[in-house]
Amino acid sequence: MNEQPRKAQEEAPGLDAYRRLIERLPVTIRPALNQQLSQWGTLFPYEQNRLSSFMKGVETFSPSALGALTSPLWALEMKMGVKHWNFSEANDTIENASQLARSEYYAEWRREVQRVFETVNAAARDSTPMQTASTRLILLFLPANLPDPQSAWKEWDPRGHEIRISGDSKKFCELVMQGQPGLSGVVTLAPRQGSIESSDVWLIDAEAKLSGMLSPVSTNAASLLSYAALKPFRDKFLAELNKTPKDIQATDQIISNLRPESWEGWGLWPAEVAKLPRLRKFVIDLFLSGNGALIFSNAFVEWAASEALRRARPSVMVIRFGMRSKPKPFTSIAIFENQQRVSSLPDVDDPENSAIDAAILARYVWLSASRYPEGEQTLCLCVSEHRDSAYVILPAGKSLGWSPERPVAPDELYSWLGAQLLS
Repeated sequence: MNEQPRKAQEEAPGLDAYRRLIERLPVTIRPALNQQLSQWGTLFPYEQNRLSSFMKGVETFSPSALGALTSPLWALEMKMGVKHWNFSEANDTIENASQLARSEYYAEWRREVQRVFETVNAAARDSTPMQTASTRLILLFLPANLPDPQSAWKEWDPRGHEIRISGDSKKFCELVMQGQPGLSGVVTLAPRQGSIESSDVWLIDAEAKLSGMLSPVSTNAASLLSYAALKPFRDKFLAELNKTPKDIQATDQIISNLRPESWEGWGLWPAEVAKLPRLRKFVIDLFLSGNGALIFSNAFVEWAASEALRRARPSVMVIRFGMRSKPKPFTSIAIFENQQRVSSLPDVDDPENSAIDAAILARYVWLSASRYPEGEQTLCLCVSEHRDSAYVILPAGKSLGWSPERPVAPDELYSWLGAQLLS
């Protein structure tokens, strides 16, 4: 499925009206909204709908009512001296954030901004029909080559259940991706209503295992990211990133220079990303966020999953962690050095620490999902292939249907999962 952001821009005649509405809002609210409008074609449908909903909420206010709502924030901006700042209205910049944070009125400003957004969003919700909630799914896999700690489930949500998988639990992942006779794979089960949208299904992999199990037909129905497949692009991106001066004052310019889609000429995108502008932009944003996603596979998996949850609110996520190498001596991960290039020492797998990373970061994905209202309708299943066990957290009102003490075969678990999605 090819995405066409330019066409999407042309098909959004309301954007000019949105810009005019933004001009009626306090100055410090404008950058984030204007930046989203300028990137409209590479926003995910959830982001577009959220922005449209907010702007429609603004429209529900008469000029006098909007003035009354925002007048405290306008007055606060006057006290802060915003009109004398070098403040960008076009983009959310680090310089903007720095100036706001240095103000003695910063805490009060945050409260006022939150009040305005909550009021506008409430007005938007009141004018929007309610939609029926459906079960969402997060599937996490801790692969068999990681010596999963015995305490893997200790800190998870107490509402959950540990279940035992009889037989080879690795078969369950294959069933998820390929399906079984009479029951399609999860990727094709996911779009239960409406048209297929790739951002509604995410497959995120530390290695390249999931793509190898996925049928070509299903590939177009999902956003597929593999840390291993992105290696050529990662190496080039990391080299460009490390050319930039480590100067805070230059950071906004550095990020501005790295964000444009000049990466296309490199020819380094993997096939599953190359024709998807939104997904390419997502990867660039991810790598610029400074969170370790560029150099640690499991950090990439967790952060990509968390950002996908925040920005796309998918119905289905299949997430597979993996093995990472040990950091090499006399290299620096703090400044994102490419350890394969700066050290001649061979790469060495780090199974114990990879297992610890994966167990902790898998739980972080669930915690990220729990932050959003959709988390209440989310079924989370984390499978430890090393232990042939899993931990399942069910949406409110759902039940396993069998005793957690009874082992369940991979095909039985998959059939149950399909029934949960279709219910």
